[in-house]
Amino acid sequence: MERRKAKGMTQEQLAGALGVSAPAVSKWETDSAYPDITLLCPLARALDTDVDSLLAFEEELSEEALGQYMADIMEKAGKGSRSEAEAQLNRLLRLYPSNVSLKFSAVAALTFFEMNASACSEEDRDRRTRLKKKLCQEVHDSGNPAFFLPAVSMLVSFALEENELDRAEALLKEAPAGAGDFIPLWVRLYLKKGERDKALGTVQRELYSLINKVQTCLISMLGEEMDLEQKKRIEVCKVLQQMGESFHVGGGLAISVMAEVYLREKDTERALDYLEGMAERLTRQQEPPNPLLFAPEIAPEPEKLKWSRELKQVILQGLKKDACFEPLRGNKRFQELEARLEESLSTFS
Repeated sequence: MERRKAKGMTQEQLAGALGVSAPAVSKWETDSAYPDITLLCPLARALDTDVDSLLAFEEELSEEALGQYMADIMEKAGKGSRSEAEAQLNRLLRLYPSNVSLKFSAVAALTFFEMNASACSEEDRDRRTRLKKKLCQEVHDSGNPAFFLPAVSMLVSFALEENELDRAEALLKEAPAGAGDFIPLWVRLYLKKGERDKALGTVQRELYSLINKVQTCLISMLGEEMDLEQKKRIEVCKVLQQMGESFHVGGGLAISVMAEVYLREKDTERALDYLEGMAERLTRQQEPPNPLLFAPEIAPEPEKLKWSRELKQVILQGLKKDACFEPLRGNKRFQELEARLEESLSTFS
């Protein structure tokens, strides 16, 4: 079609040159039929090209070309030409049957067709689902590391929808242990199997892991090299404190970081408030993770909730030697909390 239009020919003129009907040319151009093989050479000559160019023969499909093809397909589908877009996609899959990236992109495109189909028949939906499952399985079997785990995730979803629970579990075990993206799928599997305790425990363990990561990120934001504005640093401190109070995770040691923040702001009274809070925590047993939110097995043994002598010594040495606490050295409140920590160390045999 592109070659014909470039030459300024109509479908009727091209059909006359080849001895076929204009509707036949129209079917070739809309990918609903193909010219007889004996017409390929005359067709190429009529369009001033060669057969390879006419058939757009390529040994490999580049990522750039794939991106252009998929953009065109999605644009057509978005404008309501879903049949034409799907025909173009199927043609690409026939031309490049071994291209894993194309297969993965095709699954997303087929899903998009269904989402934007106001009157999609059950037959069309089933056909697209079968094709998506086939493509996902081929992507999975290719072992391509760029697409393997997403393919596993989609195959698990298909298996869960069809109540193939053993297959879903076998596929889930192919993912790395603790992979966060697969947690919702494990939860769905346990719920379908009626194992609600396992489902809840899985969510609670993931929540515990995420809370620890969030706290680590917040503490990193408070680093002096981040150079956050004063107001933003204080807000991060408040969020960090609220998380510790709500989740009972982190042992309260983030308090010392918040004390440093206030010291950088020359607010020694607030800094001392936090340091005294930290010293008070170190003189009593740690709180276990919030039992309302976390699985019982997350809570350590009571013996492990006690602060170790080594940790207290490290904190005390930090208070005595770290430069950031220099402005507090002669402060009576600061001296009292140092003495309190030293006294708690004497309780260790």
